[in-house]
Amino acid sequence: MIDLKDLEQVRGLKSNLHATFESPQGKEALEFMKQLGGWYPTVFDSFDTNEIIARDANRRLLGTIRTILELSPEQIVSLAERGE
Repeated sequence: MIDLKDLEQVRGLKSNLHATFESPQGKEALEFMKQLGGWYPTVFDSFDTNEIIARDANRRLLGTIRTILELSPEQIVSLAERGE
């Protein structure tokens, strides 16, 4: 497991995520995951408790990926140290 409080590990993770998601194919895959994972709420979303929990988990995963792609390694470590 990667320790988000370790600057060198965060730099490596950030580099790997950029290599994965910054290509045209990676951007397309990330957009597909957003659609599939419920990043964009719709009126067709179920109110079933299990589905709500699953959508929340998917949104957290996608939000974490986006945060790592957008913030500097130092900002990520700072957030991790604060427990955010």
